[in-house]
Amino acid sequence: MNRTQRFVCATAFAFVLLCAAAIAPRPSSAGDEWLPIPPADLALKDNPASPGAHAMILYRSSDMDSKESSVREYVRVKIFTQEGTKEADVELPFNRQQVNVLDIRGRTIHPDGSIVNFEGKPFEKTIVKASGFQYLAKTFTLPDVHPGSIIEYKFREQSDPHYYVNESWTITGHLYTRDAHFVIRPDTGSYAAALFYRQNGLPTGTVPIKQPNGTYVMDIHNIAGLEEEEYMPPERALQAHVDFYYVNASDPQNETSEKFWNRKGKAWSEEVDRFINKKGALESDLSRTVSADDAPETKLRKIYARVQKIRNLSMEDDKSEKEQKQEQIKPNNNVEDVLKHNYANARELNYTFVGLARTAGFSASEVFVAPRHVNFFLPEMMDTSQISADIVWVHAGSQDYYLDPAASTFPFGIVPWYETNTRGIRCSKSGGEIVTVPPSPPTQATEIRTAELEIDSDGQAMGKLQVDYTGHLAASRREQSREEDESGRRKSIGDEIQAWLPAGSSFEVTALANWDNKDLPLHVEGTAKIPNLGTTAGRRMLVPASPFQSRQTAAFHPEKRLYAVYFNLPYEEIDDVKLKVPAEFKIESVPPAKQAKPGVVSYEISAAQQGNVVEVKRLLVLDGLAFPVTSYPALRNFFNSVKTYDDAQIVLQNAESAKNN
Repeated sequence: MNRTQRFVCATAFAFVLLCAAAIAPRPSSAGDEWLPIPPADLALKDNPASPGAHAMILYRSSDMDSKESSVREYVRVKIFTQEGTKEADVELPFNRQQVNVLDIRGRTIHPDGSIVNFEGKPFEKTIVKASGFQYLAKTFTLPDVHPGSIIEYKFREQSDPHYYVNESWTITGHLYTRDAHFVIRPDTGSYAAALFYRQNGLPTGTVPIKQPNGTYVMDIHNIAGLEEEEYMPPERALQAHVDFYYVNASDPQNETSEKFWNRKGKAWSEEVDRFINKKGALESDLSRTVSADDAPETKLRKIYARVQKIRNLSMEDDKSEKEQKQEQIKPNNNVEDVLKHNYANARELNYTFVGLARTAGFSASEVFVAPRHVNFFLPEMMDTSQISADIVWVHAGSQDYYLDPAASTFPFGIVPWYETNTRGIRCSKSGGEIVTVPPSPPTQATEIRTAELEIDSDGQAMGKLQVDYTGHLAASRREQSREEDESGRRKSIGDEIQAWLPAGSSFEVTALANWDNKDLPLHVEGTAKIPNLGTTAGRRMLVPASPFQSRQTAAFHPEKRLYAVYFNLPYEEIDDVKLKVPAEFKIESVPPAKQAKPGVVSYEISAAQQGNVVEVKRLLVLDGLAFPVTSYPALRNFFNSVKTYDDAQIVLQNAESAKNN
């Protein structure tokens, strides 16, 4: 392809990174040249700007060549503590459909100047973050790293050179950065597009400097690292970054953000219209899907179910070109191809739903949204890469629906949590309109825990434990374990439930129901053994009101907080626990009922005696997502109160002692 064709392809849809087959490794042009290391850095024992740090980045560089569609990265890290030696385990995230990571080199330098080169082989693996977000990474471990060592590594990110890519300089990492150097070398060919940039969070006075040859250069110093906190906003929203992008000369210049998104939305709408412009195929399929006398929502539900029966290629592992040929997977050029082939990627599935919904007489549009586990939508940035997910808006009867048929494990009416309570662009022939997808209520993410436990005279509790996951909680677990067999699913869910119980406890799943019926709660049954639920104190035994460990305790233990508190979604926990006391004991007292309802969070717990059984009912509701740092003390007090009330003691007295009294 010539460069004009490259540019047309690269700008055909939103100037985002274009999917292309991973490129075979090319011979390295980087060599193993390393920058000299000043003796002062070899002798450095702490970060003077951040004393007590485990490690720091002494220097990093990012050099992007637009013509080659490649980025060369160089990182040098000083290790100060044993904890800091974990930096030797390097993870380089990448999207295999768009980019490959090549030419990885690394070495370890000891304080005496001796060098140990990395001679191993990088591996590919899926990394799961604490938030549940998954990504693919090339991983490797640098050798012989100790406190005082310097580690450095370099690599090349290579995209398809037939296409332009948008480059982003991510300034903020997880470590303090002393010095960093960034370069982007734009294409200067005859058909080259104009290069622009947007910046977010840079220190005052720091901007990319355009050189006479068109190259942009930026040097930056002393950037604090991003610290890890539970329930924190997406990293991208906290990082300082510079985003470069290309603009076709035929596009309007100096647009307002409203006009920009209106123009983009109209262009995307035209793309949807072209794809679904097969009236005959849609009418034929719809006639087999719905009945004329179906109510509006019934029709939508049937169309939703129909689309979800189509094989979803986006939910499968990436296939090589050879595997695609073997399976005879051909591209879908339009909705008729989708219906004929009975397979499609996620976006094609949602387009197909729009086509069928419109054919049924409904108003329906594609909506491109910012997935809020990655970033938040800032319209004023006029950056299309912000809105990288798509869902569908439909108006039926008197109601608006936001749906994501391509989310295969999600039932009608529920979209993945990161596509709720977020903004995006609704596309139509008249242009793009900024809309907000409504938040989901707590009742769409309920965890119902029912237990019948019998305590013996040693304080060990055993019995039956059942859990029902509804809505988002069920759908996300079905999605995360979709490639596992029955045994794998039981293990992953069993491990999760066991983690709710005190240390040393065990839980064995005996039944897992409704896995394939996404319209029903995911039902789990099993047997639990808790070795020391009751503790003896003289002639008494003390038993906590709730056998479950509060999952929020660790997150809200620190007195201070750096970032806003950000939950994935509203949810509720409903517990009904029956504790049968040992025959040798009598129930002396149960904790009084407690409530805490400071606002969008609420909690209540009560215990009642029924013969030799104590029944504890508990309800925890979170009906909010984001809380500023100033709200952290109140949230901390709330969750500390929850733990206190959960740990309140049921007092059992030795029966013989009670009789004598």
